[in-house]
Amino acid sequence: MRFQSTTQPRGLLTHRLQLRLTLMLLCLAVVLIGTKVAGKPAFWSKLFPDPAAVVEDVTQVAPPHGDVSTQTTMRPDFRSASSAPRLSPKLRDVIKDNVVGVTSEEWRAWGFSLQKAEEIAEQQRAGELPRQPTARYALLMGAPEDCRGKAWTVTGTLRRMTRATISNQNLRERTVLDAWLTLPDSGDGLVHVVLADKDNDIPLGTDFGNDAPEVTFTGYFFKREAYSSQAAGGLSLAPLFLAGSISRVPVPVALRTRSDQLTPWLTWLVGVTCAGMVIVIWSFVASDAAHRSERTHELTRLPSSPSFEGVDAESPYETLQQLEAVAELSASEFFPTAAEF
Repeated sequence: MRFQSTTQPRGLLTHRLQLRLTLMLLCLAVVLIGTKVAGKPAFWSKLFPDPAAVVEDVTQVAPPHGDVSTQTTMRPDFRSASSAPRLSPKLRDVIKDNVVGVTSEEWRAWGFSLQKAEEIAEQQRAGELPRQPTARYALLMGAPEDCRGKAWTVTGTLRRMTRATISNQNLRERTVLDAWLTLPDSGDGLVHVVLADKDNDIPLGTDFGNDAPEVTFTGYFFKREAYSSQAAGGLSLAPLFLAGSISRVPVPVALRTRSDQLTPWLTWLVGVTCAGMVIVIWSFVASDAAHRSERTHELTRLPSSPSFEGVDAESPYETLQQLEAVAELSASEFFPTAAEF
């Protein structure tokens, strides 16, 4: 709002000032939109296509036979056949689903599956065995007969892993790892895994909580096992796997990205835009100061206390004499005397 002036109002803003204000708002909009758009990596990949990989160093290297991450889907994929040896029909026929633990008839198949799982782990470390088909939780629970005795690759979140000692008259006493996982497509359902070994970077624990690691393994699906739980009836079902080893999911970490390369250019762009906004604002301030110096004036104000200094006082008698003299002078002008005729 301009200061009060004695001249006629010229309007709120001149055409020149309106143009400056428009430029300032446009600069601000460009900065906000540019920050929003430039913050997405897809923008720079489309603007500056680079077929070469930008990653210069990776802390963990992925397996030579491709990614082992599991996609969340309920449809089984039979296109990739397992190259690992399958369990013989004679051993598969004695396995019973929905039974708590391993029965005496199943121990032979159990031991043979664990032995083959250890061989698969050794072959994968040496790079001699390709990646196995990815297991789907719905397929394991809905069609256990079709999945039994096959090697599967499983990727999930580790919830619990402890050591356990197995003693049976058909098998020699040995120490194994007992682990429980959740898969991306299992919801609150669990997967039970018996392991012969693990990587050193995976700790043991009864409840990992929010620090649960993402792990992967390749093993044989044994059966749909029943276990004690707090569900209705006191029992729940979980797929039981026998695996040779378990490892963390490799996560490549890039030390230098395209955003790091473009940071200097973005810094100069932001600096130039901010300098333009400062110049526009300074122009507004200078124009307002010039207007204030030319048009501003101090309004006349009454004194805070009344004063009769410089006021003449007359008595009523003097006032009446003055009025009588003025009346006689006026009468002489309209009514002349005899001497004047």
